[in-house]
Amino acid sequence: MLHELRVGHLALVDDLNLTLAAGLTMLTGETGAGKSLIAGALSFLTGVKADRGLIREGEDLAWVEGVFDLGDRPLTVTWLGTLGVRLGADGILVLRREMRREGRGRVLINGLVSSLALLEQIGGALLAIQSQDQQRLLSRPSFAQEFLDDVLGLEPQLKHLTAARENWNKLEAELTRRRQEEDFARQQLEMWQYQHRELSGMGLDLAEEPHLAEQLSFARNARALLEGAGKALAHLTEGQANARQLLGAAEGALAPVASKSPRIATVLGEIEDAEAMVSEAAKTLERFLDGAEVDPSRLDEMEERKAQYEDLRRKYDRDVAGLIELQVVLGERISRQQVAAADIEELTMAVAEAGAAVGAAAAELRSRRTDGAARVAAQACELIRPLALPEISLEFAVTPRLSSEGGVEVEGQLCRVTAAGADEVRLLARTNRGEKGGEVGHIASGGEKSRIYLGLSVLAGHQAEQPLLLFDEIDAGLGMDNAIPVAGLLADLAGRGQVLCITHLATVAARGAAHLKAFKEVVGDRTVLTVGPLNGEERLAEIARLLGGEAAEADDGSGSRVAYAKQLLARA
Repeated sequence: MLHELRVGHLALVDDLNLTLAAGLTMLTGETGAGKSLIAGALSFLTGVKADRGLIREGEDLAWVEGVFDLGDRPLTVTWLGTLGVRLGADGILVLRREMRREGRGRVLINGLVSSLALLEQIGGALLAIQSQDQQRLLSRPSFAQEFLDDVLGLEPQLKHLTAARENWNKLEAELTRRRQEEDFARQQLEMWQYQHRELSGMGLDLAEEPHLAEQLSFARNARALLEGAGKALAHLTEGQANARQLLGAAEGALAPVASKSPRIATVLGEIEDAEAMVSEAAKTLERFLDGAEVDPSRLDEMEERKAQYEDLRRKYDRDVAGLIELQVVLGERISRQQVAAADIEELTMAVAEAGAAVGAAAAELRSRRTDGAARVAAQACELIRPLALPEISLEFAVTPRLSSEGGVEVEGQLCRVTAAGADEVRLLARTNRGEKGGEVGHIASGGEKSRIYLGLSVLAGHQAEQPLLLFDEIDAGLGMDNAIPVAGLLADLAGRGQVLCITHLATVAARGAAHLKAFKEVVGDRTVLTVGPLNGEERLAEIARLLGGEAAEADDGSGSRVAYAKQLLARA
């Protein structure tokens, strides 16, 4: 609920802190006292466009701040979490709107700068403001459908439809993508096949090209390599002064004396290692010379093979690993294209089945709406007729939302199906006998809309976490007696939440669990709006003032306005 409203530098308000309670709170005051300014301030917390002209004269900044206690509203807290708004353990939410004479205003949510769009979303869920100047809800295109579904408890059917639509949309997107892919592949298939044949026919091998380079290098320099290897082997193992003999002689000279000097022993070990390395090098040279074969025809083959690798790398602008990967990808594309027709046929059938499931879900929703519409309209009329609308008749008109192309077939008709179903739901009203009816948002006057909305709110009052409801002069144009049923419904509605009502009628004001009064006073040389609570004699005096000059007779015949005010409060 709204725990506290703070307003600063807005029109006649200098600095106003207003504490609100649960249940039904009445706000009264003389004409022009500024009561509707409170409604306007609350509307700013729902994202209504701010008028800079309302900033108090001489000030550069005006603000409205609402402190909401959501400790007992877990569903709302969870919903806020999905919007990225996290509350503390106390469940307090603070919405603040700042308006500047120059420059842009600001929105703060729990002290963090936020957006007007988010404020509109959150404030619109926490505050429902009804006034003769603000009848937006009844005129909103989706109001009738949302209200009817809410009263009939169609949330399970709506969730089922949503799931069916999501599956259908997913499959349609997949089918569209697959068709586009198939169309593109059909145009590219011949090229893909040629490239795949070229790469496959090459028999690509990651190790082959480096091996070819080594073989070609040998073949091109075979004579020099063989001559060098032969001479090196001779120096190592042949002749009277080869390396192996010289190392052996050095080893023989040092071996007898190595035990007498650690340094000589170290040198002897190094000579032994060198002798072993020479022997290993000689064996490697022997193997090289034994296996060296030079075939001129083989050289041409290797040159051609290496050129093929170079051509492919240059043509496709990638290394051998990339060429092998491309070969695999092309093979997959070709295989996928070969089964494209079967894939598309299968997806087409799946889309058709998903569309039929959407149509069935929409048909079920329509059936429930049409079956319950008359009953809900009759229940609403029973609540609204005592509110000085004795001739009112209501009808929830449920008609298919037809589509000329696309859409889903619902009960034999092609319809555009949204998350709300395949129906247009309109709330039609006739407020006076013999007059033409029409959509309630267009045909009813401001006061009639407020009273109709009150009755509908009571009918839908089963919702667990309803917003604060503000009714601005809902009793406008009614006499005190005709307003009594209005006051009763307000009290009934407030029993399940928080209601603030601005009124001029004593019979309405007396039903409030709390009573606030707005009045203007001059402080220094400025006029200031003040709003304060009334209790005891002060409230009695205000109820008597609201009775005004009307010839209100008390039940005991005293004729006293104060006495009648006491009776009204006692009855309430």
